[in-house]
Amino acid sequence: MDLLRESMATPVDNFLGMLIYAVIYMIIAGLVVGLALKFIPNRLPYAIKSLIVFIVIILSLVLWWQMIVDPGLHI
Repeated sequence: MDLLRESMATPVDNFLGMLIYAVIYMIIAGLVVGLALKFIPNRLPYAIKSLIVFIVIILSLVLWWQMIVDPGLHI
């Protein structure tokens, strides 16, 4: 357990930390996109549904950049 805590402290420095953060990110991004797809009404046009999913994906990528990549670049 100490190895996992040390890996999560500075994820850019080691492969295990990056792998753990990538798995966490994929699970959360999949959950957010899945929820967005579940609650989009079917009567909306296809273009609007695609735009909503695109916005959700862009927001998750921005969140990923702010939480994982950007702090790693300043180490």
